[in-house]
Amino acid sequence: MVKPSLFLPQMPKSLLISVTALMTALVAILTAAFQIYVPFTYGYFNFGEVGVYITAILFGPIVGAVAGGVGSMLADIMTGFLHYALATLVIKGAEGFLVGYLSWAFRDRFSSKMLRYLGLVLGLGLATCLIFIGVLRFSGEIQWSGGSEVLPWWLIPFFLPSWVWIVFGIVFGAMTVYITYHYQPKAAWNATAMLLGGSIMITGYFLYQLLIFQYAAFAELPFNFMQAIIGIMIALPITERLLLTVKNLGWIG
Repeated sequence: MVKPSLFLPQMPKSLLISVTALMTALVAILTAAFQIYVPFTYGYFNFGEVGVYITAILFGPIVGAVAGGVGSMLADIMTGFLHYALATLVIKGAEGFLVGYLSWAFRDRFSSKMLRYLGLVLGLGLATCLIFIGVLRFSGEIQWSGGSEVLPWWLIPFFLPSWVWIVFGIVFGAMTVYITYHYQPKAAWNATAMLLGGSIMITGYFLYQLLIFQYAAFAELPFNFMQAIIGIMIALPITERLLLTVKNLGWIG
């Protein structure tokens, strides 16, 4: 039995290995299944952050780092983005570790009143960013693909109207505020941990792309920022529902 700590959940070692492998596979699948190719930097938008955030919040920084780094790297390799594989291992691993550590180490150190204010600011702020970037960069003709840009597993073009992002933003903002005020104030800190971890991902890829592709790195900043916001939007309600189950199983305190 692994002893509970700020880094690992309390569970048998065999179960810990199984959970880590399962969450690594989840991150890889989420990263590879939905991709929007970014030609400027030969990168892609994906939903991998959802798996990284869920893993880190539920199972802590070590499992979050392994699943985030290895799972995302495997997706790069499987889908033909080998030029990002090693950078992804480091960047997504650091992201998963930071989200898990911040959530586990500081979750109980803030008052409910402070967390409610934080939830209000996050909900409105991230919703505004979601609408702004979605309308400007993710509206119109979009191609949903899986696999590499050279030989995708599938390629489905579709039209995404700008009003969809306005609806998403309103729903996300309302959902964050509702969860914080009426369901679980600590969700605001978990969302903050995800946002800070997402900043590691955004900064890490920007510096790597700046080194390799120079000024073209600026073109992918909105994609990575949107990737972090959508990751929070999807992962936050899922983790808040699953946290109680994980606690009842005695895996975390």
